[in-house]
Amino acid sequence: MLRPLNIILSGALAAVMLLSGCGAEESAQAQTTAPATEALTEAPTEDPFSNLATADSVIDESKLKYDYLAIKQSVAEIEAALNGIIEKRRFKGVVYSKLGNDFEYLNACGFADESAHLKNSANTCFYTGSVTKQITAAAVLRLAEQKKLALTDPISKYFPDCAYAGKVTVKMLLTMTSGIPNYVDRDRIKALAPGLAEKISSNNSYEENKQAVLGWILSQAPRFEAGTQFGYSDSDYWLLGEVISQASGKSYEDYVRTELLEPLGMTKSGFAMTDALARQYNGDSHSRPLLYGGVGYSSLGFISNITDLLRWTDGLTDFKVISETSFGEMITDYGNGFGYGVWVNGDRVSSIGSVDAYSAKLSYSTDKSRVFAAFSNYDECDPNFIHRLYLNYLSIFRN
Repeated sequence: MLRPLNIILSGALAAVMLLSGCGAEESAQAQTTAPATEALTEAPTEDPFSNLATADSVIDESKLKYDYLAIKQSVAEIEAALNGIIEKRRFKGVVYSKLGNDFEYLNACGFADESAHLKNSANTCFYTGSVTKQITAAAVLRLAEQKKLALTDPISKYFPDCAYAGKVTVKMLLTMTSGIPNYVDRDRIKALAPGLAEKISSNNSYEENKQAVLGWILSQAPRFEAGTQFGYSDSDYWLLGEVISQASGKSYEDYVRTELLEPLGMTKSGFAMTDALARQYNGDSHSRPLLYGGVGYSSLGFISNITDLLRWTDGLTDFKVISETSFGEMITDYGNGFGYGVWVNGDRVSSIGSVDAYSAKLSYSTDKSRVFAAFSNYDECDPNFIHRLYLNYLSIFRN
């Protein structure tokens, strides 16, 4: 039986390697929306970095079966390779990897707060962007288990004045098949949609910003008929936060904290800024409003660190958060590789997120034999790109 990840991590913390050469990536890579599913590349010969020139050659991990005995015998080599990827790409942040029972890696580099001479570590917190969505999905499923809502409920139950709400169900929000337009403009630098941006302000209260986002979402005409196709929309998961609040009788944040985070010992995670939150470097003024209170909310607003995210992964896969049946529903591919709040590729579950200068990736196999998690607070660093290059390297250990 696999040891819990948070227990395994304690051993890795004693051996954290701080790379002095980390910096902004020379050529920033665009965030991808879904995990790549391209053909398996040929394994490199003598040079372990020979297939790392581009992320376009990324393997499809669902097709890769690892030789864990070879991995056990090559721990130092794999550590050196991952160090090399991080250093070569000048990544700043925190990177964690686990393969089988015999390889675990943790690397932190760059500053959480350069002015205070505080370096990033496993305890540093970051905004996680769309990793938030799997937290929200689990909260919905827990409420369903508690018989406080049903996935078949039309959202007119929660938004009775919305013209299209009777045609959209809670499940359609979970699977992003609602047709509701995105309040985040992803066609440009990630920013608020036109018509909403001018209503959001750092001077507004949390509730004022929330009401502005809610009003904008509910006033939009659907992009397509509900349930007929997939359309990625942060609005779906923002609305689910309000569904959770109404169904539970608590604020979204309080329900997540008391029902999901605290039982797992995730004491450093939540939705409020703390002293443990890394400063962002080289962010963009257009995307910064997503960090204002009430804006990222249940779609983009979750803050966490490596230690807590591993507790989360344990909690989900050990069915401590939601039941085995609910978890199975969550990681079912309902089309376009998307489940409930997560991308699904074979037995691998992943989330990729970014908000302003912050970016994150969490990817794990359902048996926890393969785990990758990374954060950055520098806008030219991309955890997803690092993971893709790392997967290319690991192809030499395929069975």
